[in-house]
Amino acid sequence: MKIKSRNAFTMIELLFVIVILGIVGGLVLETIRQYYENIYRTQEYTKRVAQADQVLDQLSKYFENAISSSIVNLDRGGAANGCYGPPTSGDANDYTIALLAPDIDSLYGTSGNRPGWSEDTLLMSNNELNASDADYTMANTVITALGSTLRNSAVYNAGSANVAACARFNWDDAGGYEGFHKLNVAANPISSTRIQLNTDNNATDGKQKYLLRTGYAFRVLDNGDFTMYTNFRPWLGERYTAAAKINLLAQNVAHFYADYDTSDFMANANLNDRGLVWRLKVCMRGLDANLSTTDAESQAICRERRVHVRY
Repeated sequence: MKIKSRNAFTMIELLFVIVILGIVGGLVLETIRQYYENIYRTQEYTKRVAQADQVLDQLSKYFENAISSSIVNLDRGGAANGCYGPPTSGDANDYTIALLAPDIDSLYGTSGNRPGWSEDTLLMSNNELNASDADYTMANTVITALGSTLRNSAVYNAGSANVAACARFNWDDAGGYEGFHKLNVAANPISSTRIQLNTDNNATDGKQKYLLRTGYAFRVLDNGDFTMYTNFRPWLGERYTAAAKINLLAQNVAHFYADYDTSDFMANANLNDRGLVWRLKVCMRGLDANLSTTDAESQAICRERRVHVRY
C-alpha cells in the first residue's frame, strides 16, 4: 500500500501557530511598554525630586534669616484677606506662607567697611536712633535700588511679648505695630548716623534693632506654579497681592508647608523664640496611571528640610 507524504501545514495548524505567535508578541510588546514606562516614571520622579530640592534650597535662604514670630499662614485655600497665625504641624490646608526678615543687604559694608545699618543702636531723646558705625544714607540708597525706601521701612521690635502673630506684624491688616517701629517718613534719614522713629512708638533701649524692608510670601497657585512675592510692607497696610515683584520659583508644585515643634515656641516675640528649627515641606505633582500629571495626594512627590531660623 502506498502512503502519501504531506508537504504543508493544515489550515488548523497555521491558525494555531498564528495564535501562539500573537500571544507571545503581545506579551513581548507589553513587557517593552512597561519597561519604557518605568524608565519614564523613574526619570520624571528623579527630575521632580531635584526640583523640590532646588526649591528647598531657595526657601532655606529666606527662612534662615526670618523672624520666627512673624511666620504666618495667610489666605487658606486661595481665599483672600485671612490670617491664621503661625503654621502648626498636621495642618494639611493650603496656605500662603508669609514672613518678615531683617534687611541683610543694608548690613553690607562699603569700601571703608562701614555698614549701611547697624543692629546695635542707641535710643536717644524723641525716639531717635543713633549708630556711629552705620551709614543710613547708604542704606537708603541700597533699599531704593531694591524697590523701596528707608523712609518706608520699619525697625523690628524684639521687646514686645504675648501678642498674636497676626496682630504683631499687621498681617491681619488691623493696624497693629507691636512687632515693629514705624519710621518717621518726613524726617528720615536725619543724617548718616541718625534716624527718627514715629512718636507713637517707644523703642526700648538696649535691644538690637533690625531693619525691615519688605515682607515675603510664598504661594502655590492652582496651575502648580510656586511663586514668591516681595516689595510689600505689612506695617504700611500693604498685602502681598499688590506686590510689585513676583518671582516664579518652580512649576508642578502641589503643596508647600512650614511648621515647627510647638514645645519650642513660646508664642511671644521675646528671645525665647529665637533660633527655632522649622520644617519646610514641598510636594511636587506626581503621575497617574496614564503618565499624566496629577494633584492626587497619593501620587505626590514630597521632600522636607529642617531650617534653623535665626531671629
